Amino acid sequence: MAEVSPRQAAPEGDRMRDSVARFDERRRRWRAEGARTFMLAVTVAGIGWTIVIPAVAGFALGHWLDGRYGTGIVLGAGLGLSGLVLGCYGAWRHVARQHDPDARPGERGSR
Repeated sequence: MAEVSPRQAAPEGDRMRDSVARFDERRRRWRAEGARTFMLAVTVAGIGWTIVIPAVAGFALGHWLDGRYGTGIVLGAGLGLSGLVLGCYGAWRHVARQHDPDARPGERGSR
């Protein structure tokens, strides 16, 4: 005969009580550790745009300059790569500030 886990054998009320207790424990932990808010999630998702926008803008400007001066893809690639590096640096600074708001940009957090 197959064994039945205590979770499966428990009446519906007990499983509900267990679920509520686990949620309450998570909520207490979030309050103690500092809950991740919705705006923090949006900020983290927005970090991607911090990288993409300078890269695309650099590539677009370089492509336009390449067409104007007939330099092939040299300026498009160079300015696109420069925009990518600049965007990564900006995202890194933003994450560093989120990690330790008292740190100056470019310094690592003490945690």
